[in-house]
Amino acid sequence: MQQLLEHLQQQQLLELPSAPVYVKVSRTLLFRALLGEPELWPVALKNSFNGKVSELFSSRFGLQRHEYESVLPSELLEQAINLPEDMDQLVSRVSEFNTPLQALVAPTRAGVCAYFQQQGLADAEKLLLLDVGYSGTIQKLLTRLLQRDTHGFYFIATKPGAAKVDQHTAFMQGTFKEGVALGDGYHLLDRSLFIECLLTAPHGQVVDIRQEHDGRFRFYYGRKAATQRHFQDLQAVHHGAVEGVAHALRHGVDYSVEEIELLYKTFLSSRSALPPGVWHLFSADDDISGNGIVNPLDLFAI
Repeated sequence: MQQLLEHLQQQQLLELPSAPVYVKVSRTLLFRALLGEPELWPVALKNSFNGKVSELFSSRFGLQRHEYESVLPSELLEQAINLPEDMDQLVSRVSEFNTPLQALVAPTRAGVCAYFQQQGLADAEKLLLLDVGYSGTIQKLLTRLLQRDTHGFYFIATKPGAAKVDQHTAFMQGTFKEGVALGDGYHLLDRSLFIECLLTAPHGQVVDIRQEHDGRFRFYYGRKAATQRHFQDLQAVHHGAVEGVAHALRHGVDYSVEEIELLYKTFLSSRSALPPGVWHLFSADDDISGNGIVNPLDLFAI
């Protein structure tokens, strides 16, 4: 998206009040940075998960084995849980370790805050966020971490409007649709995993940020999905998409929301509707839910 906005600016097809900034962030990174804060548990544990507590802290919070074993007792780590059903019970147990957990992730939190400061997130007059997601989890976590109001634009916003986060507000706005939830039958949302695969970064998801003594940042990433391993192919798709948008704007071609919805549904109606040369690009890391690498073509039986 940053490449698109910058290209449109260079071609004088779009005017922005300030240059767009690409920020490396993920739910896992923010869950880790905020680990041990009482307000985090209901947010971090509400999504489905089935497995051991140790696996949860590894996949959802990005902790390595030696890290969670240094804080949490083995009997708790070996406990099998099913979220969100067991959330209240688990929150009660892990809350006993809030203080040592905060101490454990203090270097991460310091690195993340310094990185956001460098990127201008703390200084911008108005913080506008663009995300392909729909629930606003990352935005709300950023609002809490930065302690400032935020405004987010999404492809789809399941719960649009203002959400109170501490003493601040996270305002969410949908582009194509608002007020729909997963499973409601809205194709752009129910199969949004395809969009996420195509708008991914060249690296695995960022799970930790540390600031070095010289001020530089060291980024730690999760494993790569097939999309990242073949990122040069995805770049070709990106370049074509950017040129397509520029061509449309240059010649006054636009698409209604209904037309975009129809095109999206048509291309995902059958595997044969997609060029075989891009099938390998549909791969995503869903470790945060304990599902590992998932292929939406197989997941939706296309």
